Amino acid sequence: MIRALNLLFAPAKTWERMALKPPNAATIVLISLLPLIAITFAVEGYGLLKLGESAGEMGRINLPLERVIRYVGFYAIASVVVIFAGTFLLKSVAESFGVICTFGGCFVLMACGFMPIFLLRMPDAIPKVNTWICWAVGAVLSVRILYHGVALWLKPEQTKGFGLFLVSVVYTFVLSGLVHFAAVQVLHGRLLKNVYPDKTVATLQLILRET
Repeated sequence: MIRALNLLFAPAKTWERMALKPPNAATIVLISLLPLIAITFAVEGYGLLKLGESAGEMGRINLPLERVIRYVGFYAIASVVVIFAGTFLLKSVAESFGVICTFGGCFVLMACGFMPIFLLRMPDAIPKVNTWICWAVGAVLSVRILYHGVALWLKPEQTKGFGLFLVSVVYTFVLSGLVHFAAVQVLHGRLLKNVYPDKTVATLQLILRET
């Protein structure tokens, strides 16, 4: 969470510090990515349960717990999957450009690029806030992080660096956009209709009653 905020407000300085003492992919996953996903989606899920979802002229509608769980679970897992997919794609393109990079290095860049998108999950819990605006703001904020990240983390030649930056931005926009579209379909009951996490729902219902 702290790393995500540092990258958001001071991307150049944060990347410089990371370059001096490079974290490996496991550190990014365990210390930064998974806690960020857990916190932001927990906030969004709780907001959806308590505040409901905007339904245009119908006002606000309440969402069933199992659907919120499917939405949050799908969004979180699919996001991690596309980060790995984006890593493979970015590494492949970087190598075609003649840039020497590791899978771990590309993963760190892609994971950090997705962090603003995860942070914007929290305001998306407010019914009056348009979900696509939240995604778009997060995606735009990721551009600044990727701009400095490609230069200071992958350290390509200047002529190749801009191409890698564009590739990383396109991958982030396209992959995160596809995940968001699919997650919205899950939330609206159009996808994964028959997936009911009964045990998880029962546990969360017990927790919510106690609180």
